[in-house]
Amino acid sequence: MSSSDEGKDAHSSVLVKVAPWIFVVVLAYFTAAVYWIFQSFMWGYEITSRFPIYASLLKESWWIILFYSSELGGVVCTSLRFVAGVFALYSAILFFREGKSFTPRVKKNVCRVLAFEAGYYLALIPSVILGFVHPLFAEKLWYFDSTPGMPVLLVSGVACLFMVLAIPQALLRLRLRIVKDLPCEEIVKWVCITGVAYLFVVFWLNYALSWIATTVPWVERAQPGVSILFEPLSLISFAATIFGLLAIALSALFSALPYIRGQGASQSFKRVGAIMIAFGSYFILVTILYIVAGGYAGRPTVWHEMVVPHNPDLWCVTFFLLGLRLISMKSNERVTNFIRIRR
Repeated sequence: MSSSDEGKDAHSSVLVKVAPWIFVVVLAYFTAAVYWIFQSFMWGYEITSRFPIYASLLKESWWIILFYSSELGGVVCTSLRFVAGVFALYSAILFFREGKSFTPRVKKNVCRVLAFEAGYYLALIPSVILGFVHPLFAEKLWYFDSTPGMPVLLVSGVACLFMVLAIPQALLRLRLRIVKDLPCEEIVKWVCITGVAYLFVVFWLNYALSWIATTVPWVERAQPGVSILFEPLSLISFAATIFGLLAIALSALFSALPYIRGQGASQSFKRVGAIMIAFGSYFILVTILYIVAGGYAGRPTVWHEMVVPHNPDLWCVTFFLLGLRLISMKSNERVTNFIRIRR
């Protein structure tokens, strides 16, 4: 048997083992998109149908426009991700139907996923503007009762700004390389860059800023300030977010660096699987801590509002299952064997 045939057999073996679990992750992404589009449309209907009431509270015309742009921007976000979810699921189905191969039709639909996912983050721009404007007039403007300016600045302003600046650029550059059918090494490079960007910006920075916003005193929400970290459950959740997620992101970066630099180093599926297990475990942990703490009703803080009730990322828990499958791979099954056959 030639080395080419051996490579094809190795690739086929890897796909057979991993493909069902990739489908589970894609299905979770789609399911979350379906849930959030219904939630956002319900909220959009409420604030538009009660416009006179909200307008009387918001008062200033420019603030009414900015408030509605931000809130209805969420409807745009979830709509774009829903479309991305539809194409992602369709891509996965095509992938299975066409012999677990990345055919032109699969690639075309993957490019659509990347475009709509980029749009999801670009639709956060009104929220970014609101996040930086509100703190300047927090004492004069209504924003869900007496909301302090600092949490809005951190969560809607700074976190969303970094997501808008980093994520669409990475997604669209990856899409361009797939569209142009560039060498596989270049595509893999941008897959790694995009994945690392998500870990650092969408997850670590975004969640860390939400936790920092939770340490801001907020009487109306019974948010005591820094003293909340004296509570064991809160301290565990804080440490897992600030330090645990950072460790996961750094591990992913170090693993991806050879591919980003184009050095062509070989990487074990086991190491990639371990990172995925840690990543999925984070969502399992914070969800359990949220439930044990009594949910948002038991602890009405910024973090407890963001971590489960308003968290569009809980589908990422399925990476735990994909990671388990990857670490069960044989030691001689490596990422480069999977990559080379795709050229």
